[in-house]
Amino acid sequence: MQPIHTAQSVVYFNDEGYQALRLLWTQKKYASVFLLMDENTHQYCLAPFMASLAWDKPMELIELPSGEQNKQLFFCQSVWEQLSELGADRKSLLINLGGGVITDMGGFIASCYKRGIDFVNVPTTLLSMVDA
Repeated sequence: MQPIHTAQSVVYFNDEGYQALRLLWTQKKYASVFLLMDENTHQYCLAPFMASLAWDKPMELIELPSGEQNKQLFFCQSVWEQLSELGADRKSLLINLGGGVITDMGGFIASCYKRGIDFVNVPTTLLSMVDA
């Protein structure tokens, strides 16, 4: 399937998404990369994602509790604090691997952190694929 181009983003499918993510890393020369997920995504999706990505660069993992009830500013603040403690700066990338809660929160977190850092949504549910 061909990528879908919009005014602000590109939607990739299957292996092209992994290739595009590796290319983005190379072109943008990110200082650091962070992967945001919940415990379900960690358990069921992280290993296949990392194997398909074939990433040889360091990446910090940040995990949130799963569930719509956790879509709260408290958890956003927790991620901002973790990003700060881990040395994230304006040249960092946040990869949001998960369903709608993670892609929604991750986009908000990235847009607010240090006046905005780049982020990539990697949706893992059908709803988050059409909603993210």
